[in-house]
Amino acid sequence: MNTATSFSRRAFLGTSTAALMAGCAPRGLFTAPIIGAVTDTQRILMATNRATFDATDRVDGLNFFDLGIAVPRDRAPGEVPVEGPNAFTLSQQTQVSSDAELRAALGPSQGDPLVVWVHGFNNTSAEAVYRHAQMATDTNLRGPQLAFVWPSRASASGYLFDRDSALQSRSALEELFIRLDRVWNGQITVVAHSLGCMLAMEALVRMRLQNRPVVLDGLVLLQPDIAPEVFNSQVADISPLPENSLLVVSGRDPALFVSARLAQTSNRVGADVDEIETYEGLGFRVVDLSDVRDAGNRHLVALTSPTVLEFLRTTNAG
Repeated sequence: MNTATSFSRRAFLGTSTAALMAGCAPRGLFTAPIIGAVTDTQRILMATNRATFDATDRVDGLNFFDLGIAVPRDRAPGEVPVEGPNAFTLSQQTQVSSDAELRAALGPSQGDPLVVWVHGFNNTSAEAVYRHAQMATDTNLRGPQLAFVWPSRASASGYLFDRDSALQSRSALEELFIRLDRVWNGQITVVAHSLGCMLAMEALVRMRLQNRPVVLDGLVLLQPDIAPEVFNSQVADISPLPENSLLVVSGRDPALFVSARLAQTSNRVGADVDEIETYEGLGFRVVDLSDVRDAGNRHLVALTSPTVLEFLRTTNAG
């Protein structure tokens, strides 16, 4: 490749990444409740390997926080406003240290699974937690909710930093699973998105190879940012998959198009709609959301489409 072609390719990728992943929207931060706002409180436990509550620096080990998230009632399903009178805010926070405190924060198992959320690329701590609160509220999840918040650079230009962070966070996610095995005797469902899917799969692979497999009731992968051949290898290492394993894909995902170009590959699993039968053969139930047109974020269709959210809410209410 000559110099001019190489420069053009870099310029295209840089421009595409900024255009498709960044935008000019304000970023989510943990802010105090708004006086007079009409909200419901969604409790989220946060496990993080960030250096501080909302830092981007990586550390070894985990810190736990019990958070109360004020979710505004006056918003459309799927929306996570972060400014103005209807913004998501932080109403309560308590640090959790011991296993006894973590067990108490989770509460007793009452039949509904503990949901562990693993966010994707380009998230502040608050954005990761607010999205989990939105998911739990809009889909009527009734069990305890735990967000694993890994150190994202929270920048459209930080993709390579985030990939490194996701890999560095594997041991922290393993530590989380080990602690949950000590303090939680109910079912666990992991819901991961985008680059968080790679992190979740890698942690599950490592634990399987160490003969410490994680017993999950469900595994939900939302538009994974993983190369198909890597994904197939991960599934083979994890096998057998949890009984309830769901893969959500969309052929209209602009972020995964950019990711594939950056990786110089033809596709990513989350946009690989031509190989649905292959993924079904691996043990996943596959849902193709390419035809959904009301999503606020085409890289996260399942959680930003009012149509899909209403279906999920009705299903969970049954």
